[in-house]
Amino acid sequence: MRPLTRDEVRAAIANTDPGERVRLPTWFDEVTWDRIDYLAWRDPRAPVRAYLVTDIDGTALGALLRQCPSQPALASRALMCDLCRATRRFNEVSLFTARRPAKDKRHRLSTRGLHLCTDLDCHTTVTTPPPTGPHDPPAADVIAARREGLRARTAAFLCSITDTRRPTTRRR
Repeated sequence: MRPLTRDEVRAAIANTDPGERVRLPTWFDEVTWDRIDYLAWRDPRAPVRAYLVTDIDGTALGALLRQCPSQPALASRALMCDLCRATRRFNEVSLFTARRPAKDKRHRLSTRGLHLCTDLDCHTTVTTPPPTGPHDPPAADVIAARREGLRARTAAFLCSITDTRRPTTRRR
């Protein structure tokens, strides 16, 4: 991901009201941009709010997400994160929703949702080397394919919120 400025990140959040202030994380200046596929953080003053920003064809695009409370009925289940495709315990994956931006207030009830790792750290999951056997592809190829999939799914989700055209990706 290319390095983004504070102003670019704030302007990239598409579904905030004009009066809302986007609070960047305190560690923003220490981000290693070449190691991440998207930037995600929680609002320090409102832990239920999270932000997701990525770079799509040289343009920063992002959204404000709200975490839904976990349901105790799912306590014995495993859930899959929609971005990194990792299966984790029910309390490690949460449903996040994003309101679609609309100038007309009647259309503001339209939202999109996805199950996302609660710690917002899919980068670590994707870049963890898989156990390999004698007939498995090299770990570097697996990690590269995972990262590409993470980038494509993140871009598709953010484009679906903002109604921008999705980048075309070929499936292999």
